[in-house]
Amino acid sequence: MWLHSFRKREKKLLSKACEGLTAVESAIIAPVFFVILLGIFEVGAIMLIQTSLETSILQISRFGRTGDTVTGQTPQQTALALASNYSFGLMNPNNLTLTVTPYASFAAMPSLAQAPTTGTQNFGTSKQAVLYTLSYNWQLFTPLVGVLLSPNGSVNLTASAVVQNEPF
Repeated sequence: MWLHSFRKREKKLLSKACEGLTAVESAIIAPVFFVILLGIFEVGAIMLIQTSLETSILQISRFGRTGDTVTGQTPQQTALALASNYSFGLMNPNNLTLTVTPYASFAAMPSLAQAPTTGTQNFGTSKQAVLYTLSYNWQLFTPLVGVLLSPNGSVNLTASAVVQNEPF
């Protein structure tokens, strides 16, 4: 009987001592919440950069297959300027790597897994098959999420396109 009354009294005392509980709960949960929130933004930024790389490589390959040039620029400079236009200001154009490798035919071209990482920077001649690869090394800005996504804190994003040059 006395144990029951003791618990009742203890419960009544503890129910009144709740000041600051919300602050303590927030202090425990807030860091985890913000890391998850920043991780969502980080993954979203990676997806946006990957999409802009894919759009850029499509535009570069469309430009390159015509054999056209811009006055005062090499084809490489024009291609990187096109990639910069589609980066939404998120990529440093100086860190973009464009690899262009022409092949005599599609049969002579390796699979994308064995594609060369350094090309001849030759946009090819008329009716050649050309492999375009655009790479960007994205530095992760969220430390804890960065460790989960990549051990060295950066993600190498790559987009490729294969086209056949027009007769020019």
